[in-house]
Amino acid sequence: MSLSVSSLRLEPSGEERFEALTRRLRAPLLSYFTRRTGSRVEGEELVQDLFVRLLRRRGLMALENVDGYVFEAAANLLRDKARRDRARIEGGVVDLDRMDPADDLPGAEQVVGGRQNLARIRAALKSLPPRARTIVILRRFEDMSHAEIAARLRISVSAVEKHLARSMAVLRDALREDA
Repeated sequence: MSLSVSSLRLEPSGEERFEALTRRLRAPLLSYFTRRTGSRVEGEELVQDLFVRLLRRRGLMALENVDGYVFEAAANLLRDKARRDRARIEGGVVDLDRMDPADDLPGAEQVVGGRQNLARIRAALKSLPPRARTIVILRRFEDMSHAEIAARLRISVSAVEKHLARSMAVLRDALREDA
């Protein structure tokens, strides 16, 4: 039996899979960004920025839910852009002589409210099952990706996402109580 090179079905390289991903997700991402920014030009720029970021992400194509990761990265990119835009708007000329450091201090109501929220969050975190609590801490406080958490805990990315969704609902509910 003789095999020719053309009869072998080779797996696509990481580069080919990334190109296929960009072709498949470009239009939905452009739509996503355009709807949120109100500008197709800005949408195009954000799509390009996102793909550049994703290109640098090691192990991207090995993720269980690549599309979910891409859209989470898109949402993060929008948040980063909003922060930069706000800083640019608020970042005008500042007269250092007229600044009063006391103006930046929170008022008594804010301090008490913050402490109450913190107490509610701590109680809600303690009420979570140990694995769910660990996942929330790794994601929100250690800034680990879903894939990194999954690898560390030896569970699927899908399981991480489910634990996070349930846990975040518990934490949201805790902040809504007595609000």
